[in-house]
Amino acid sequence: MSRTKSIAKMRHGLRRCVVLFCLWPALPSSAQQRELTPAEQKAADMRIPELDRSAMEPQKREPATVVEGERNPFGLVSLPPEEVEEVAELASETEEMRIRRILANMRISGVSGAPGSYRIVLGSMQLKEGQTLPKLFADQAEVLTVQSIGEREIVLAFVEKAPGLPARTIGLGYDLTPRPQSLLPGELFKKLVPFTSKGSPDLKPLEVPAVKAIAEGAEKSGLQGLTERSHELMGEAAPRASDESAPEKTD
Repeated sequence: MSRTKSIAKMRHGLRRCVVLFCLWPALPSSAQQRELTPAEQKAADMRIPELDRSAMEPQKREPATVVEGERNPFGLVSLPPEEVEEVAELASETEEMRIRRILANMRISGVSGAPGSYRIVLGSMQLKEGQTLPKLFADQAEVLTVQSIGEREIVLAFVEKAPGLPARTIGLGYDLTPRPQSLLPGELFKKLVPFTSKGSPDLKPLEVPAVKAIAEGAEKSGLQGLTERSHELMGEAAPRASDESAPEKTD
């Protein structure tokens, strides 16, 4: 009989726990009733919210439609049309064209020796007649030699792999005549000032167009000067302006 009572009490206790657990959100608690302290409120405000990582999953991304005329934010990912054309043009460039382009842009900075045995500085290469040029780039199959070096031109020749092929050459002209880069004060004076056979400066009077026009106009109108003369040459007083009468003569 006692065992049956104990089982009934246990069942009653379990029912009461289930009821309390179901009604717990609606029941006031001490934690819910009391206000947060300033430290707890600050900690709650500084708590980092959970990040939205939906953009990391492709199926959750929202598609964006770019209408006609609107700037594409991903447009810079692809090459501009002119660069694409340049890449396509360079891709079809042959090895001979590439060699000619590189050599044409190299600078000849020095020459030494006598006619028939000149040495020349082409870029960073020191070349002489009959010498084989080093490779200009990796995987270069063509071989070039120095055919001749003249006073104004160097001729490079391709070494043909099979006999009977037409000769291919590259001519590079140069002019290393020394030229002054700046004029010294004396040279500048000689350029600007002409000299006579005796060595004296041959400078003509400077003429200003405006002053020359005034002088020619005064000469045509018969004026003797640009200012009014107040006395005659013999000491007599000159007549004044039209609005004033001449002074009377006294005995």
